[in-house]
Amino acid sequence: MTSRKYFKAKNNIDFVFSAFILIATFPFVLLIAILLIVILKSFPFIIQKRGITEENQVFNIFKFRTIKIKPYNQNKSENILFKPGLSQYIPAFCRWLRKTGFDELPQLLNVLKGEMSLVGPRPLIISDLKVLKNNYSEYYNVRNFITVKPGITGMWQVFGNRNKGVENMIDLDFYYSKQTSLSIDLRILLSTIILVLRGGHSDAIFPNTSYNKDVHIQNYIRL
Repeated sequence: MTSRKYFKAKNNIDFVFSAFILIATFPFVLLIAILLIVILKSFPFIIQKRGITEENQVFNIFKFRTIKIKPYNQNKSENILFKPGLSQYIPAFCRWLRKTGFDELPQLLNVLKGEMSLVGPRPLIISDLKVLKNNYSEYYNVRNFITVKPGITGMWQVFGNRNKGVENMIDLDFYYSKQTSLSIDLRILLSTIILVLRGGHSDAIFPNTSYNKDVHIQNYIRL
């Protein structure tokens, strides 16, 4: 399928698969919500304003709450890729949610609303976008040229190397936006499923440090 035809089909594919996954996992989502209420003693969902940049595709994202409210608000970091100090505020069950990526399940609602795709560049919270804009303006400006929808998973989320800094994230996001295809999305989705099964999801609080530092963009997709 050519890129142009795939772009036309991608929205429909996202909607159908997201609806199916939401229906299939609804009992599981409900169980997670109940457990989070018991563990965190607060509403189990959060709504965060995120975007590709502050000017590009800003929307409210849905997530499971995994961090205790007050400590999270008191620990904002200038390092948008590494925030390990927040790990002390995350209970064991919430840590498991983050390591499997199950905390992202509510974002399927964003896909149904047409705000996100299953696969795409990762939207960042506004505070991280401000850090990116102030400290890495050149890379921030590149993200303004990204026109594909942000994704629940994506090339940087699966293949990225946080140790290589913001440049690695921007390179992969921009590369994906120019090379989007069915074959690339299938490869990313398959890799995501493997990460979920292994509990190997990486984020700023629980980063994956087992990287091959010699991997380059042209090696990320081999189909």
